Amino acid sequence: MENHFKDSTFLARWISGELTPEELNDFKNSKDYQALNKINEASQLLETPSYNSEALFNSLKTKINTKQQDKAPTVIKLIPTWVYGVAASIVLAFGLFYYLNTNKHFETSFSEQLAVVLPDDSKVQLNANSQLDFKSRNWDNNRVLNLNGEAFFDVEKGAKFKVLTQQGIVEVLGTEFNVISRNDYFEVQCLEGKVRVESLTANKEAILLPGKAIRILNKTAEEWGFILIDEPNWVLGESTFMNTPISQVLLSIENQYNIHFDTSNIDLSKRFTGGFTHKDLNLALKTVFVPMEISYSSNGNNQIILVNSKNKN
Repeated sequence: MENHFKDSTFLARWISGELTPEELNDFKNSKDYQALNKINEASQLLETPSYNSEALFNSLKTKINTKQQDKAPTVIKLIPTWVYGVAASIVLAFGLFYYLNTNKHFETSFSEQLAVVLPDDSKVQLNANSQLDFKSRNWDNNRVLNLNGEAFFDVEKGAKFKVLTQQGIVEVLGTEFNVISRNDYFEVQCLEGKVRVESLTANKEAILLPGKAIRILNKTAEEWGFILIDEPNWVLGESTFMNTPISQVLLSIENQYNIHFDTSNIDLSKRFTGGFTHKDLNLALKTVFVPMEISYSSNGNNQIILVNSKNKN
């Protein structure tokens, strides 16, 4: 085995295209390059995550020996043992490299936001406690993402763009829209362009134009209009709501401030129109609960007890 293999990172850097021009040229002129390059090319046929590296390696080993025998039928040249070890390393290194570079996962915690730039320069802004997954391989022809939580999308024109959630599917060609998908709640607002929304729970399909929104709650669809803005208010640090069930408002507060509400003494079906800031918990609580005539108190451990003011002794 030649000197460049003494560097334990050499193969990984070769597969990922990180060799210097001098290293790559030296490697191509080595006696090992042809065999290892065939192994690398075969490795690229792997499909993550269900490939069998051991079976593939054994198959490659057989093919290498067969090719050597075909080229020199009267002289059998044994391949050094180290080649098989290197071949296995290539298979495993490529599998890891392929997986890490095709499956993308992003998530936020309490009070966090995260900006994600997709391979086509489309942009996603994740709100607190949200998750986004997609595969970057062949992205231009397969623009599909999975969302759990809330996100704002600014989509570049191109192939169809789909956002899959447990509650429904949003499909566009190029637009800006906001999606919320949590538990049994699904909401989409269109800020630009046109989106098609398909509910998986309410057997409902709708086409939204700018300034239009739809929510699915308890398998029932509600549509409404809103004043157009450049981006959702939550991106700028304030969550706003239009006739939204108080249960969803409370969940939004919990996600921003890492607290928990005791709701056993309030009516969760009540609706709220308004907003709250992400920067001041006391102000946020007052803004939401005073007009709703709900009193609140803390018992420690980040828990806040809610009681309808009219029922309070």
